[in-house]
Amino acid sequence: MKLPAALFLLLGASAAQAHDVRQLGAHVHGQATVDLALDQQTLEFALQAPGIGILDFERPPANATERASLAGATAVLKSGSWVTLPTAAHCRLVSGDARAEGFDAAVAVPTAGQHRHAGFSANLQYHCANPAALRALVMRLPTQFPGLHEVIVNTATDGGQGRTVLTTDNLRVVLSP
Repeated sequence: MKLPAALFLLLGASAAQAHDVRQLGAHVHGQATVDLALDQQTLEFALQAPGIGILDFERPPANATERASLAGATAVLKSGSWVTLPTAAHCRLVSGDARAEGFDAAVAVPTAGQHRHAGFSANLQYHCANPAALRALVMRLPTQFPGLHEVIVNTATDGGQGRTVLTTDNLRVVLSP
């Protein structure tokens, strides 16, 4: 599988972020999704997570502590510190972006019986000098953010596609050879 299949996963995530999101659609609390694509020496991650999985609220921050928590979570997601890659792969972070959406006070307040949806998205891109060494990696999202009970990781590499469900007991993603 070459570039087109790997890009398919990432284009879906990018298209979702291409417009201004005022209210996120339905999502599963406690569950995040990461799309991972490896194409030659480029490794990319696209994360989507509900706000309640990363923080313990899905509303505008009520005080300075909550504002700091929101800023801190966004910084962690952008930094890529939630991913550990094999040293032998010689990967370096080329770009990282993270957004917190739906936490803005300007977003319309839900009517009675509705729930406000807020969430996070993050995109990371790495250049790996030795991609053959990327047989497995570790994603610590469930331990760094205890509100995430499971993280579904969809992978696309030259070796094929795969799916792994991460929990606090399993943080390892094995990539198709």
